[in-house]
Amino acid sequence: MKKIRNSIKGEYNYSTGIAGSSVRDFQQLLEMREGQIAAQRDFFDGIEHRMETVKTFRGVDFINDAACESENGIYMALSNVSKPVTWITSFTGWDHIDDKQLQMIIRKVKAIVFYGDEDDKTRNFIDILNVHSDYSDDMETAVRMAFYASSEDDVVLFSPGTPREEGANTVAKRGNLFKMSVAQL
Repeated sequence: MKKIRNSIKGEYNYSTGIAGSSVRDFQQLLEMREGQIAAQRDFFDGIEHRMETVKTFRGVDFINDAACESENGIYMALSNVSKPVTWITSFTGWDHIDDKQLQMIIRKVKAIVFYGDEDDKTRNFIDILNVHSDYSDDMETAVRMAFYASSEDDVVLFSPGTPREEGANTVAKRGNLFKMSVAQL
């Protein structure tokens, strides 16, 4: 019996040899990258006051994002929530909101509880959004208002969007105040 050798010489054979090893190298690179992403995700999941799930009460999830300090932080927080949101905020920089951020707020937020000193610009912006809104100058009342404005399978998101005040523990203080207020429900 005669053996038939099927070998292709030339550039095609060289390319397929390289491609085989490249595919293995690429697969290893992907696996390494997935491991790095998972490690980073685990790292951020453990950060207190950054999209931290506080508790679920009567079907309403309470999320603490007290570390949010800007309109971009608000956008990121809202984009990571898949349920309708009752938003507790102290944000006053409404003129810095771009169209993409505004569309995110319109799409996700069903009610706003403004926490802190409101101004006319804030009142006008919230009125333009045409969503349920309340105002409170203390966190416990704000949390109660947000809870009563929510339905089962909604999220109460505390994402102030304001810079931290002087002092190193301001984010921790406002985050802990939110958590203590949720515990009072």
